[in-house]
Amino acid sequence: MKTTMKKARFNASNLLLWALFLCSIGAANADNKHAPAITQSLLQANSHPYFANTYSSKERETLQSLYQLNAYQLLWFSVEHPVKTINQLLNLYADAPSQGLIAADYAHLKLEQQWRTLQQSKPSLPQFLAFDTALSLTFLRYLNDLHDGRIPAQQQSFYLKPKIAVDFASRIYTAIKTESVSALAQDMEPKLPPYQQLKIALKKYRYLNAQLKEPVHFNFERALQPGDWSTQVGKLQNYLNALNSTSLTPQIDTDTNQYSQLDNTYIGSIVTKVRNLQADYNLDNDGVIGKQTLKLLNTPLRNRIEQIELSMERLRWLPEQQPGPFILVNIPAFQLWAYHTDKAQNDNLSMKVIVGKSYAANKDEDKTLKLQTPIFSGNMSYLVFRPYWNIPYSILTEEILPLFEHDPTYLERNDLEIVANFSHQAIPLPSTAENIKRLYTKKLHLRQRPGAKNALGHIKFMFPNNYNIYLHDTPGTSLFRRSKRDFSHGCIRVEKPSALALFALRNNPGWTEQKIAEAIYSDAPSIVNLEQKIPVLIFYSTALATQSKVSFYPDIYNHDKALKTAISERSQRLATRSEDITTNF
Repeated sequence: MKTTMKKARFNASNLLLWALFLCSIGAANADNKHAPAITQSLLQANSHPYFANTYSSKERETLQSLYQLNAYQLLWFSVEHPVKTINQLLNLYADAPSQGLIAADYAHLKLEQQWRTLQQSKPSLPQFLAFDTALSLTFLRYLNDLHDGRIPAQQQSFYLKPKIAVDFASRIYTAIKTESVSALAQDMEPKLPPYQQLKIALKKYRYLNAQLKEPVHFNFERALQPGDWSTQVGKLQNYLNALNSTSLTPQIDTDTNQYSQLDNTYIGSIVTKVRNLQADYNLDNDGVIGKQTLKLLNTPLRNRIEQIELSMERLRWLPEQQPGPFILVNIPAFQLWAYHTDKAQNDNLSMKVIVGKSYAANKDEDKTLKLQTPIFSGNMSYLVFRPYWNIPYSILTEEILPLFEHDPTYLERNDLEIVANFSHQAIPLPSTAENIKRLYTKKLHLRQRPGAKNALGHIKFMFPNNYNIYLHDTPGTSLFRRSKRDFSHGCIRVEKPSALALFALRNNPGWTEQKIAEAIYSDAPSIVNLEQKIPVLIFYSTALATQSKVSFYPDIYNHDKALKTAISERSQRLATRSEDITTNF
């Protein structure tokens, strides 16, 4: 009886508080003559009462436009169901990690606490407006982060085609008034298939990681060969089954005592799974678990989760792909894909590439940065068959001329010739001492003749850019057998140049495999303009997902490290104030 009476008193008290709160909303909306001045004061201040950091100029401008649409009145409390709409928004923030975002960046806990406080009191108009503008500011940040990314691409030296600007003020205003904030968030989310697939993978890897009391670790006494026996094979089988599962809630059981002698024999399907894993990571897929494969298996899942989150951030920088042919190079994967975004085609391609040197390849940081392949987008517009290699000045002075000084026959033996300018019509000049001297002063230039020794091979794929980067063939095909392929000075060498040429020229009448072969072995260089330009994206992602698997790649240029630092510093800047907001505003 006493318990029932206590519950009745509690419910009555809650109903009273709720009634007072609803009255407060009504009073706040009625007190509209004071709202504009308070709202503008909040928006013109250096920072919001809830936050320690200042507004950015873009945020201030957008919020001014947003509240101007509503005559600077309360926004979130002016709809028919304010509680439902605000709860919907706070649930979005709580679920931010599912998008690879950080809930604290949107004052998730502070806003929930303040929301409870407001509902249990009789707030004043200034307190309502402080909360109202905080909701608007955090929603603006959330949508911007979801659509465009938290860190500007150029800040990370990613020079990509910009996305079409979004009118966030009008979109947010409409979403609030129609009580459809979740629908707006879903609309702002990138629709690119790689993003959506990584989002699914993120959920799966978080679920797997939550099951583990400690990271999975394998330790074989020696390289494990197919046919060997080890007490950890059953555990490995279970682990790879979970990683390869298409379920979002796969189970991991790492208890090694449950497996029999047969389960712990390294044969059959487990060897196949290891071979597939090795192939995904460009390792020799021999099924032998040596140092490199063991390192892959022992990478903590939290590291993989981080790679997925950082890759999702970079994918937010990309505009939606337009229908038609598309070429993508992912630097950490050392891989190129050429495909059609709008339909399945038989001429879709995948091939290995060689990219610019990484930090590990050269200890001189300034020099190494110059040798890295930059991240940017462009449009392939023409191909050059039987190209000359116009040698850049840095390669000329740092690599070639020192060799010539020790071997006067070096130029001729390597089909190198001096010219006054880089054009197909340029006439070769003699390798006199005076002409060699003029090479050092850029008054003359050096190029390599077309042929078997030419560093560009037989085809050059041009998408004009500020970095003088292009795709090209290479005579050094043995390097494609390496798992880590960062050997170039920045340009990208392709494994299957003839197949890529056929893909690029598919809209040029008459360009068959035979005609391409004839152009490759012709006597002189030739330029072929593409009938349809092809977007080319030189990108950097250490995680990529398909419907069936997730592949992870090494951070060869340390871009993951730099992005992680930038995101962490941003989160620190977005920290909320620690004092009680209700009593201090």
